[in-house]
Amino acid sequence: MAVLDRALHHLARASGAASAAALAAIGLVIAAQIVARLAGRQIPAADDFAAWAMAASAFLALPYAMRHGDHIRVTLVLQFLPKRWERGYELLASAIGTLLAGWAAWHTLQFVYDSWQYEEVAQGLLRVPLWIPQLSMALGLLLLALMLAERLWCGLRGQPLSDAGVETARTE
Repeated sequence: MAVLDRALHHLARASGAASAAALAAIGLVIAAQIVARLAGRQIPAADDFAAWAMAASAFLALPYAMRHGDHIRVTLVLQFLPKRWERGYELLASAIGTLLAGWAAWHTLQFVYDSWQYEEVAQGLLRVPLWIPQLSMALGLLLLALMLAERLWCGLRGQPLSDAGVETARTE
């Protein structure tokens, strides 16, 4: 199981790095567009590339955030539940999250496949195949589903479900 844990750790880190790279790409595209406009020019499809990078940064950050316990959680219900019900509630929330993320990943993968199969391209100046920017959305959701499934599996095996510091606890 340690091999799977390490693999998920590396996938989450790679996804987080890709998300950061997408954010940096947004900054570069915007800066280049500003410089080009000052020179009386325009970069073709700059808005498209910035939008695609924004979507990539959001979806590729999901698994990294899940792995580090950085997702926003509604803990209001936990405050009012008896302590003995807390674990069951956490397991139920993990199961629902796994199912929803898996469902979203499945349908997004179908969407990307359809774009590839029908050879859809962007309608801007550059004819970019749409499956390429859409793929980051599918990968982010798929990895999120894997992270949630791992959390559920750990909980079902009796391991602690604390999200805060998950990454540091597993690497120490």
